[in-house]
Amino acid sequence: MERKYLIFLASLTLCLPLFVRPTASADEPTQSETKRLEPNYIRPGADPWVIEFNGKYYWSQSNNPAQSICVWESETPDNPGERHTIWRAPRRGPYSRELWAPEIHHYNGKFYVLFAADDGQNKNHRTYVLVSESDDPFSKYELHGPVYTGDSEDGQSDNHWAIDSTIFPYKDKFYLIWSGWEDDQDVQYLYIAPLKENLTETAGPRVKICHNADYLWERVEERLGTRGLAEGPEILEAPNGRIFLTYSCGASWLPTYKIGILELVGDDPMKSESWKKFDKPWFQSDEFQFGVGHGSFIRDKDGQTRYVYHAKTDRNGGWGDRAVFWRYVDFDEDGTPSIRY
Repeated sequence: MERKYLIFLASLTLCLPLFVRPTASADEPTQSETKRLEPNYIRPGADPWVIEFNGKYYWSQSNNPAQSICVWESETPDNPGERHTIWRAPRRGPYSRELWAPEIHHYNGKFYVLFAADDGQNKNHRTYVLVSESDDPFSKYELHGPVYTGDSEDGQSDNHWAIDSTIFPYKDKFYLIWSGWEDDQDVQYLYIAPLKENLTETAGPRVKICHNADYLWERVEERLGTRGLAEGPEILEAPNGRIFLTYSCGASWLPTYKIGILELVGDDPMKSESWKKFDKPWFQSDEFQFGVGHGSFIRDKDGQTRYVYHAKTDRNGGWGDRAVFWRYVDFDEDGTPSIRY
């Protein structure tokens, strides 16, 4: 009798979890996770870019594994919609690996997709451009590059490391802005160079826009003795015409990654003194998102400006937990932009 009673107690113990309220499953966010993800969560990923064309939205982002370039088409800025692979990297060669931060632009009746790629070694990262053969974003693309991002007047010798390139149209001219190394050391600055009419070649040597460590918050570990790091440059134009340049700074693998901002205050963007840096971060982590960075700006069908960006979803180091979000951008009466938290 005693033995049967012990067996009954053991069976009851095994069943106890059935009477405890279940925790959220991996597919069901907890209450804190829901607050963190909603209402501006879009999808997993990093380095998002979105444009509007003919009433539809076209998206790109870094893929994993990073060996193809994809474009998503959707009816809304809230969801990328259907994915299309527009180009696959070769198995070997200088642009076969680590395809980073593709951006899709539409000019001159064609689509231009800028991205960085290398041969598997980061030191060999260069900028490349895919150009569509027609006004169809899913038509055949031709590869151009590497784009020259060095200091030589001949536009050929001693090319330099470059990622996160974007096109900046200004006063009937086009410019390329990117993150590059000054020499062969892993220290990233923002650069600008004029573009030729084909938008696949620079028309002159680069100019460094600004220093990458004017403030401690721009440094990798936010303290003296660590290097500055500036990348992910994107143009933001205010309704009154003021032009700003946002950039990611700090360390993309840390929760302290953030967005700084400059303003074009001179007439010539090729002069570093034409750019004025703000002394405070423009957008940084809050209670639920960490390591915010590298986004793009889009005006939605309601006429409001949105910032589409990626952020870490926990405080751990690394790149494996990033997701894409959006927030509204507000403008003061004088045109100064701010993120709506």
